[in-house]
Amino acid sequence: MKLKNDEEKAFDLELSKIIKARRDELNLTQEYLSFHSGVTRITIGKWEKGEKTPISFDLYNVLKVLYKDPSEFWAELFKNYEKTLSPIQKAADKKKFMAYLEQAQKNKKGDT
Repeated sequence: MKLKNDEEKAFDLELSKIIKARRDELNLTQEYLSFHSGVTRITIGKWEKGEKTPISFDLYNVLKVLYKDPSEFWAELFKNYEKTLSPIQKAADKKKFMAYLEQAQKNKKGDT
């Protein structure tokens, strides 16, 4: 099993917040959402806790219940991505770049 990096964990957490907030906003239970989407209540609970990442088909079915137009979900996710996830991605990219520079310096010293 592949371990998730910080960006993937943050993405899952943001996804879980949006799904739970929308379900609460509509005053729906996990059981209702499960029945109308065909996704088990346990799976929905794991999504909302950020313990599991939805597969696209299941996510699509849940979004059809939560939103009249699923593109509203994606717009909300990307808006939140810019606030929450983008800085994490930038920090990870900077860390990778710094590691690359360090390795290049070591290689350069080894060549001389």
